[in-house]
Parts: sequence; structure tokens; C-alpha cells
Amino acid sequence: MNAPRDHLAGVQGQGPYPDRPATASPTPEAPGETGAVAEELSEIEAEAESEHAWDSRRDLYRHSPGIMLGHSARIGGSLIGGDQHGVSGGHVTGDVILGGSKVEYHLGGDPEERSGEIPGSEVELLAESFIYPPAESDETATADRRETDQPWEPGSPFALALALLRKHRLAVLSGPATTGRRAAALMLLRAVGSRSYRALDPALPPGRLAGEIREGCGHLVADFATSPERPLREHHVRALSERLQQADGHLVLVVGPHPVVHGGVGHVPWKPPEPAALLAGHLRNKNLAGRSSDELLALSEVRSVLAHHRPVADTARFADRVAGYARGTVSLAELRAFGHYAAERQVREWFDSADHTLHDKAFLIALATFDEAPYPLTAELSDVLFGLLQRIENPGEPARIPVFGTSSAQRVEQALADRYQEPEETEWGPVLQTKVQFRDRLTAITLLREVWTGHPSARPALVAWLRRLADDPRPVVRTRAAATAAVMAEADLPSAMALLIRSWAADQRLRARLAAANALALAHHLGAPHVSRILAQWCTAGDHRLRWTAVRSYALVGDAFPKDALTALIDAVRGMETRGGPARGWAEELNDLAQSAAALLLAAGQEAAEGDGWDAAADLWGALLSLTRGTTRQFALRAVVHAGGPTDGPAGRPLLLDLFGRADPKPGTDGAVLRHSIAALWRSVLNDAMCSVSGLNTLRQWVRAAENDPGAETALAELVPLLAVSVEDHRRLAYLLDNMSGDGGPAPLAVALRLRALVSAPRAEPPPLGAPAAAAPSR
Repeated sequence: MNAPRDHLAGVQGQGPYPDRPATASPTPEAPGETGAVAEELSEIEAEAESEHAWDSRRDLYRHSPGIMLGHSARIGGSLIGGDQHGVSGGHVTGDVILGGSKVEYHLGGDPEERSGEIPGSEVELLAESFIYPPAESDETATADRRETDQPWEPGSPFALALALLRKHRLAVLSGPATTGRRAAALMLLRAVGSRSYRALDPALPPGRLAGEIREGCGHLVADFATSPERPLREHHVRALSERLQQADGHLVLVVGPHPVVHGGVGHVPWKPPEPAALLAGHLRNKNLAGRSSDELLALSEVRSVLAHHRPVADTARFADRVAGYARGTVSLAELRAFGHYAAERQVREWFDSADHTLHDKAFLIALATFDEAPYPLTAELSDVLFGLLQRIENPGEPARIPVFGTSSAQRVEQALADRYQEPEETEWGPVLQTKVQFRDRLTAITLLREVWTGHPSARPALVAWLRRLADDPRPVVRTRAAATAAVMAEADLPSAMALLIRSWAADQRLRARLAAANALALAHHLGAPHVSRILAQWCTAGDHRLRWTAVRSYALVGDAFPKDALTALIDAVRGMETRGGPARGWAEELNDLAQSAAALLLAAGQEAAEGDGWDAAADLWGALLSLTRGTTRQFALRAVVHAGGPTDGPAGRPLLLDLFGRADPKPGTDGAVLRHSIAALWRSVLNDAMCSVSGLNTLRQWVRAAENDPGAETALAELVPLLAVSVEDHRRLAYLLDNMSGDGGPAPLAVALRLRALVSAPRAEPPPLGAPAAAAPSR
């Protein structure tokens, strides 16, 4: 389902967008290797051909980023109302604040001046809304806080840093740039008694800082960079402490989350308060037109924005929006859209920044593609993208990739992302992996939209990269290529279809066509227009590759529009007859259609079970029952057999059996109609010459699954009597249950014997197959 090979932008004779990636290895092959490669590719294709449609659906949901299937990914472009996709242009009215959180000091024309005054009024204004973070132990901190009567809790990061500052007159505060660490440093200087403040140049070497200390001042060095080549050594710290003692001053050094500090005072990691507490602090001194901050914090639009981790400066900006809503100058829609504006602002800052190299930007794009995926995968494939981008930006210079360059921790921090460990599902079982995800969940989709619509010069490299990813042997890589194409289709459907999805759909290789199906399914989830129309057209197209892509897409996303999807599949079955009847590949195509119908029906059934509304599922299975006559009979019966295979996990309960068991059996209900349709369909399968063997094998699997599953046995106990209607039905089921032995020997399965006792004597004149039984529930 996924495999990458080398695709070059601008391959000779193909232009910047090759119609399809090369199938050969990019390296020269030794004599005799061509046949081996061809044989390997044939084996890969055979493996892909055997994949069930439900397995494709499972893999899509397993390997796609969580936000791809959520509603928060849907927005109407970067402007309210959906006029524009991207952040590179357009016109916005209202209170939209752009820009970063850095404060620049312009201190005259003296090139030797390395410090500047921070106005005391700025610090006092900051103190009005500053929120102190809690301590690790809330109970102890609360008791100590009553004794000290201070706004900060003992044991909190602020209290620990303040203790160091009082003792050594120097504190090193570490943390990411987005956590409000600069504001915390100024509050530390204020708490220690400073009334005048100066900002020192962070570019000063550690040994030069002591020379910039002023009498009686609180000093701040923001964004002070330390590294193995430029560490903060013990003698630097002691010299600074001695000079500060002489000058009656204090100094806070603000460093990154991974500082290199040798000896001395060490560093205190800064952890900001929770977003809700930060927002409440900013609101307490704003004009809220008589409304309480608790009332505003309870708004669902506010909670949705606070649910995403975002920079502290963004929370301060959001407080202005919330206060504007309280006063009636900001609408709920604008309040809700703030998260997207914040993500767009951050993406713009990254792409416009001269501090971010092309290698850094390639990593950001790869991280957006592989958000919530293993970090080594992101780093590996970002280097591939960097090479392709380099050929566009500087084609005469080969891409130089630092093998042991910036550490992974620094790269992740620079991208405002977090590392965490989580099991990754593989074909051999779960494997613990180190994964990476953006702190703000909206960043990944926003970044992909922007790079596709706002930076079209990068498209040839992106297209070549995604074509390579779509041919990778790793399922997660192939799925992420499709997910990225889906974001691009939602932002610019014509270009994404022409450059990626259409060429994948018309490819001879199954992996490429599956990438197209995945992309269309995810694009529909993201709100891309006309996906159902595309699938309906392709489902009856003359090109069998387009038909296969559409049919598999219905398995992945058909439950979003189930009636239309089932109708399209039925039309495709009837279209097979109009093309001249059985031909080469006819059985395979019918099987593909039946598999997709089975996946669609199972997904609709699961949704009905979760919502306890059986009407839609009953209609769909009833429609399938009506197809058991005429040219659609084999399609309907094969769909039932295919629906009987998938389970809810390895050695788990069959999904179709679970659906039958969970449906409401009370006569006259939609659940009862659904159960009757499933039973009637199974009777048709077992009485069909072509499908009865497969049907009996499926029933055997169900009985074995019920051996250690009381719920499955209960469902079977209710189903089996409905299948034993005619004399032939009775004989068939009795033989099946009488001859099922356990794994340990010839002894019959206990569950099979219990089910055998439920097979009653047949009625004299059974109703015809496919027709409602006399006691069938009415709706």
C-alpha cells in the first residue's frame, strides 16, 4: 500500500511533473538483476492485489494523522467565508494581529552599545496579567503560600529560580521560546527588588557579560545561545555573580530548553501555567462589558482554541479577541477562527524567516506530512525533499546534508513540536517508537496548504517527492503521501488532481491507485468539493484502472454518503454487463465491487451501532437483499461473504456477527428488520452453488470465534435457527456443526454442540429465498 522510489524533478522528456514515477531503481543494476527486480515487483503487486478492501480502510485510519478525520481540519480558507486558501495574500477586516513576539531595541548609532533600557512601565504592565505557574505538589504549595503570602507557590519554577537569583544574584531560566520565559525573567527581576531594567545583547560572549553590568539594575539576556562550542562555564558564572554583588544588581539569562551550562548555579526549566489560567489572567484587567471571565472561558469556541498547545504570546492575543467578543466587537466566528489565524501566522513566520535554511524548511514540510509519525522517518524523508528543493533553488550546487548536524531535540524544538513515545502498529504487532507532533494540531494542515498554494515554485519538488513516497514499501509512508495530496486537493482541487491524484489513479501499479483512493477519501473528510462526483464518473469509466480506484475509494469513504455509494457500485455492476459480459478480469472486478460494498455496509453498521440508530443500516442491508435476483445476484452474495471475514482484531469477533447481535431484536423495530435482512442474505449465500462453500467456511470461522467469546456465541445462537428453514438448510447446518473438532484433537467443539442443539426441525414449506418470512418484523 506504500512504497517510495526515486523521482527527479524535471526528468528529461517529462517536464517538471513526470506522469508517473520510475519503477526502476535509481542506481545502476548489475547484469542479471533486472529479472530479480521484476520478480520482486511482481510479488509486491500480487501481495497488494490480495489485500481486502476492509484492510485498506483499516490501514488508512491507522496511519492517517488524527486531525485528518476530524472537523477541526475543515476551514474555508485563510479568510472567513472561504475566499482564499493560504496566507500569502488577501484582504482581512477586523482585529487580526500579525507578527512575532520579539521586542527589538534600537539604541542609537553607537555600534559598541550592547545594552538598552527596558522601561519600568512595561514591566509593571506585564505584572498586571502575569500568571505564576503552580508547584508540583499543590497541597504543600498551598499551605506554604498562606504562610509566605506571596503570589507564587513554593516549589514552583518561579520560586526555584527566585531562590537562585537571591542567593547568587544570577539565575539561568531555560525553556522553549514560546513559553513566556522572557516575561518570567522580568518578573523575577521585579520580585527580587529591581526597579530599573536593562536588556543585554545575547550575542555577547559569556566572558563579556560582566563588563556590561550597571549599578543597581536588573539585567536580562533573552535568547542567550549556548552550545558545546560556546558553553556557559563555571568561571563565567562566578565572575558574573561577583560583579553583580559589587554593583548591587541582578541578572537572568534566558536560554533554550537544552542549555550547555558547566557547574555553577545550573538552570531552572520554565513551565508556563495551563492555557485557561493564562487566558483568565489576561482577562482580569480588560473591559469585559460586565461579563465574567468564567462565563467567557466556558464558551465552546474558547475551549476549542485552548485545547491546542500554542505560544503564550498567542494566548495574550486571544485574550484581546475574547474581550472584544464580550464587548460585542468580535463575532463568535472570528473567535472560533483564531486558532487557524495563529497557525497561519506561525507558518508565515517560518517561511519568511531568513534564519530558517532550505534544509530547515524541508524538515518543516516533512514534519507536517509525518505529524504524529516516528521521528526517524521524518528526518530521513525530509533530506530527500531537501535534495529536490535544492535542484530548483540552486540547480548548479549539489545538496549538502549535514550527517551529524543539528540535534534532533533542537530541530524538534525549532519546529515548535514535541517528542513522545507511542506504540506504532506494524504487520508484526505494535513497536514502541519515538514520534513527533506539532504542539498546535492545526499547524500541519495549515503548513501544507500554504506551501502548496502560497509557494508554487516548490510544486515540482513536492510532486516528485510525493510520487516517491507513494511507492515506498512502508504503509505509513504511502498513507501520509496520500494524506498530503488530500490537503492539497482541499486547497486547490484542479492542480492536485492534474499533478498527482489523476496520474496515480491511471497508473498500472496497484500501490499508486491505492494512493489515489486514499487521497480522495481523506480529501472528502477534509471538505474538498466534488469528490463524490469524481468517484461516480470513474466508477463506470472505460479505463479499468480508474474504475478500480473509484471502487476502492467507496470502501474507504462510502459510509459518508452510503446510499449514493451503493447506487454507484450497483451501476458499475450493471455496467459490466453492457461492456459485453464476462471477459478477462471480470471475476476480479466483480470481487472488487463486492469487497467495497461489504466495507461500506460494515462501516455503516458500525456507525449505526455506535449511535443506536438502525434505520440507515436497515435500509442498506435491505437494498442488498433486493439485489439477490437477476444480474446483481452474484455481486450481492459475494458482498455478504466478504462482509463476514473482517474482525475487530486478531482472533476477534467477526464484525458482521457483532452487528447482528447488537441490533435491536424487538419486532417492528429497524434493528429487527436489519437482523432479518442479514439472515435472509446468509440463507441465499448458503443455497447458492457458487457461494455456498465460501459461506460455510465463514460460518466455521464464526463458530471458532465464539468458542471463547460468549457475546459471539449469543449472536450465533440467535442467527443459526433463522438459517435452518428448509430441509436442506437443516442438513447443511447440522453436518457443519457435527463435524467441527477442536484444535487439540477429534473431539467436537463444545460451542458447536451447543449450537447444534438449537437447529430445530425444518418447516414443511419454507418461504422462497430473498422473500420476507411470515413472521418477519414490520417496520
